[in-house]
Amino acid sequence: MKKVLVVSEFIDPEQNSTGYFWFKVIQKLSRSTTIDKLSVIAPYSSNSIQVQQKLDNPVEFLLFTHASYNKNNLLARFLGQFRQTYGFFKILRKNLSKETVVVSGTNPLFLVVLLSILRFFIPFKWYLLVHDVFPENLVPAGLVKRDSIVFKLISFVFNRIYSSVDHLIVIGRDMKNLLTIKTQHPNITVIPNWVDFNEIEIRSKQQSSILERLSWSNNSVVFQFFGNIGRVQGIANLLAAICCVQHPAAKFLFIGGGSEVESVQNLVKEQTNNNVAYVGELSAQERSLGLSSCDVAVVTLAEGMLGLGVPSKAYFSMAADRPILAIMEEQAEVAGMVKEHRIGWVCQANDPIALAALIDQICQDKLYELVQSPRQVLQDHYHQDKLLQDFAEVVES
Repeated sequence: MKKVLVVSEFIDPEQNSTGYFWFKVIQKLSRSTTIDKLSVIAPYSSNSIQVQQKLDNPVEFLLFTHASYNKNNLLARFLGQFRQTYGFFKILRKNLSKETVVVSGTNPLFLVVLLSILRFFIPFKWYLLVHDVFPENLVPAGLVKRDSIVFKLISFVFNRIYSSVDHLIVIGRDMKNLLTIKTQHPNITVIPNWVDFNEIEIRSKQQSSILERLSWSNNSVVFQFFGNIGRVQGIANLLAAICCVQHPAAKFLFIGGGSEVESVQNLVKEQTNNNVAYVGELSAQERSLGLSSCDVAVVTLAEGMLGLGVPSKAYFSMAADRPILAIMEEQAEVAGMVKEHRIGWVCQANDPIALAALIDQICQDKLYELVQSPRQVLQDHYHQDKLLQDFAEVVES
């Protein structure tokens, strides 16, 4: 029997995709017959009580005051994550023992460093769910150069940290390849992201109140970006391609927040033919509405992001039964999934001319009507129950 301690920045499924995934993990582990005690350390949120009430079995919640900060400001994010990590430390130091199994993610960044330091004093077992690979993800974000001394120093430190973990759980095959090279770790398991497709309604585009407000006709072909509009999403490439698209039916809808929102808003202001729109962020209750407000879901990664991240928005769009236009390196996890199951198209990152031509072709030939059901692929190959069981078996082993 085990004492398992889940440590996460987000656990509320209403907050964001990270909170959604961790809530599902906690819910699954709470049902385990081999775990004697399950505890969760996380920042307090307005929905913390509701999160606890949604669980089937009792779970001990050890919450602390959330450190609010502006994620789009680098300095504010750095300081905010440091304060957040100190909140974790105050609770961790009272609840760790050598019999503890810690299950954590890679955010906030300093939490990974903290746990590696604590293991010097208390030899607990550690299972790390990798959503972001640091510091490599700083390079495509334009925050550091790969050949710089700073990058090499930080990389050395984090390679040692990743290598010291008992088991790495990654969300893509490309990520496993990268971490194998970085760490030579013998225990790396690929468990893709998941979505409970029963929580996402299938709706026709014609039912969308968002598109109705925009006065976009039913003959429009709507390409939608849904989720974090951030530094590593390749937004500049997508916006450049939009400016080159020729087909009059093509429309582009952006939903979400992030550091690159201003660039999207600037393009909206520059357009005179009402073919680009930004509608801000939607609540979790409006997720199905947002995901269904398109013909094609756009999932992008910046050049150089191979192995560094897997956009969860792809799985949500599959649940809404929308084909995917994957703009990323062909070896990336989502690109491989799209090609393997024939649920959309793949275009190389950082080639706006080729992307614009592909968008024109999709509109001209109505290719979005020809793909097989993405929702069925999600149900057959990325079923939440199977993937959560895989996760639980890793922790319970």
